[in-house]
Amino acid sequence: MRAALVLVVVAACDAASSELGLEALLQVEGAQFVPGPFPASTGGPAGVQVTVQPRAIVEIGRTNSSVRGVLEREARSALLGVEGYEGAWLVPAGPPDLDTPDLASASASIALADAFPPGPFTLLLAGVDERGVGETTSTLAMAELEPPAEGLLVVVLEWPGAADLDLHVVDPNGGEAWSDKPNTYEPPGPGEPPVDPRTYLIGGRLDRDANRACRRDGRPREQVIWTIELQADGMTPIFPMDVPPPSGTYTVRVDARSMCGDASAPWHAAAYANGQLITAARGIALPDDVLQPHGAGAGVLAFRFDL
Repeated sequence: MRAALVLVVVAACDAASSELGLEALLQVEGAQFVPGPFPASTGGPAGVQVTVQPRAIVEIGRTNSSVRGVLEREARSALLGVEGYEGAWLVPAGPPDLDTPDLASASASIALADAFPPGPFTLLLAGVDERGVGETTSTLAMAELEPPAEGLLVVVLEWPGAADLDLHVVDPNGGEAWSDKPNTYEPPGPGEPPVDPRTYLIGGRLDRDANRACRRDGRPREQVIWTIELQADGMTPIFPMDVPPPSGTYTVRVDARSMCGDASAPWHAAAYANGQLITAARGIALPDDVLQPHGAGAGVLAFRFDL
């Protein structure tokens, strides 16, 4: 039966191949490689849901992530792939999970090749049976060279090369963190009552100014992090109030301070709440971006998200 299903998928891809998929950027343990673009639906069972576990972050070059798929009940196999990339993988479908008793399931360990570009990518899943391939479902995931910092809320900007880019994050209260003001916390103005000097700990704090003034870092990366600072016992907050990040809409921008000799600077940004991916985006900084004003409110919009 499995061989027949493989032939059905290969037919949907209009090609036959004995390729093992060793050069594919997505690797799936114990799966059958199917070359070519991810096939369109031919009336088979649909993919219903796909998730990357334990969270939607896949570290490049490491096999420490798995995929869980949910498919229409008739599915005998699942097809996994990455949007925009050649090649897919056929995984046998399994019995229903407890939380989806009327649907088929599929699971597999995945890895990303060293050449996979860091940043957001879309993982695709479709069901397969004797009729062919079904409608595709998808999920957003992040390919990272290293995981983001731990925190209640973390916004990350990463790029290659020498360019001096700045991450700007504006919280729902209007507080903005960037290289010239590395905390979203807004201190009281003149004449306002003083506050606990540790209050800045409740703000989102920029961890560093990467590639500042064209002094190149090995791997440029900036993060604005909301976390709870703990005392020596590792349990008691330093600040007496356990204050989470404010609720509402956050705005994330990327400002090109200087290209530092680079013709362009491709970047990607992402936001994580308690380690779980909220949203992500890609972009490219160009020399014309350097001519724009710098400071509060600067930069091109990467994304907005609600918390």
